[in-house]
This record gives sequence, C-alpha cells and structure tokens, in this order.
Amino acid sequence: MAVMYWAGLLVAVMLATSACALLPTPVPERAYSPDTTNPRTKLLSETLYRAAVAAGDDPARYSFAMLKTWKVTAVTATEGVFYFSEGLAAQAPAHVDAFVAQEVAHEVLGHAGKRRALSLGVSGGFTVIGFVVPGLGLMDFLVNPVIVRAFTRDQTIDADRKAVEILRAMGHDTPRRTLAAALHAAAALNGPRKGGPLLATEPDLADRLVALEPLEAVGLANGPAAIGMASPPATR
Repeated sequence: MAVMYWAGLLVAVMLATSACALLPTPVPERAYSPDTTNPRTKLLSETLYRAAVAAGDDPARYSFAMLKTWKVTAVTATEGVFYFSEGLAAQAPAHVDAFVAQEVAHEVLGHAGKRRALSLGVSGGFTVIGFVVPGLGLMDFLVNPVIVRAFTRDQTIDADRKAVEILRAMGHDTPRRTLAAALHAAAALNGPRKGGPLLATEPDLADRLVALEPLEAVGLANGPAAIGMASPPATR
C-alpha cells in the first residue's frame, strides 16, 4: 500500500508540473502587432538586431510586439519574443538602446526559463506537502510569488551587468552611464515601483544604480544614436 501511495503521489506531481510546463507563455495585456511603417517601430527593430548581434546571438530568431501603454516597460517572453511599450519606443535613441540591451540580456541569460523552472519546482514541492498534510498545498499561492519575484529582482541586476557588455559592443563608450541615464528616465516617467519589498518584480532604482558603479568619467564620447522582426539598420 505504501508503495502504491508514493507511486501515485509521484505521478500526481509529475502531471501537475508537466501540465504547467506545456502551457504557452501568456501574452501580456494590451499587446498588439507593431506597425512596420512607424519610425519608432523601425527604430526598435534595428536596435533589437544590433543588440542581438552585440550579444553574440542570432537576430533572425528575435521578434517583438508592442504594448499599448505610455509607461516605459518591456517583457522578455521565451524563444526570442519581446514586448516593448509605446512609452519605451518614444524614448531617446540611446535610452532605447539601453532598454533593448537589457531585455536581450535577459534572453541570452535564459532568465525566463529559469523563473519558470523555479516556479514549477516550488509548486511541485507544495503538491507533495499537500498530499502529506492536506491543506498546506494552498500555501503555494502565497509563497510561490514571493520566491519567484525575489529571484526576478536578482535577475534584473544580472541583466543590467550583461546589458553594459552589450551596450559596449553596440558602440557606446560609456555603457554604464548610458544605462543609468535610461533607468533614471524610466523611473521619472513610471513613478515608484509597485509591489513593496516582497512582491516587486524589480529592485529599487537606488540598488540598480549602486550595482552599476563606478560610472565612467564624464566627458567620454557617447555611443552612436540608434537610428515585428529584428532587422539590420537601413543602408544610408
């Protein structure tokens, strides 16, 4: 009987986690297909191409959609799919470089897949606990978001550091300063982060800026201004 019980428990856990793994990544709210004739869409496309090349990845597998919001935000899904907000696309070219480089950093570091694996692992653990102590499995709904979002905040710092490398490869002489300026601009437009210390998906701006220190000396030349699928810059 004990063997059958634990075998059944194992099957239940496998079904719970594999079913979640098969679910497609949800499309963010207010997402829509980009207008390929819009100059800002072209800017994003060319910037995404440059960032992918700078990161040593294949830009042909990258694509993106737009998010209808004035806030500066972006989402990295899976398999090279990105979502960029209208507010992000309206930023200065150097800032667009920084935001796109940061999302490409998430992609090349495999952050979306790692978050998904962590969430499934936590859920699987609580499924087991729920069989042993009925009712405790419901704690997954409370604990899982806290654990995953803390992990996500750490990933943001890692992506910032990788984005600095990508920006440098894109031609920015002061990549740390470029990213810091973009983060300041986004914070000024977006306002305070939401979620509090436990549920926020990003670290405090101050923490991100400290992680970028030391900034390059003032006076160094700035990188070039960046002038869907990711596409190479148009020949002029």
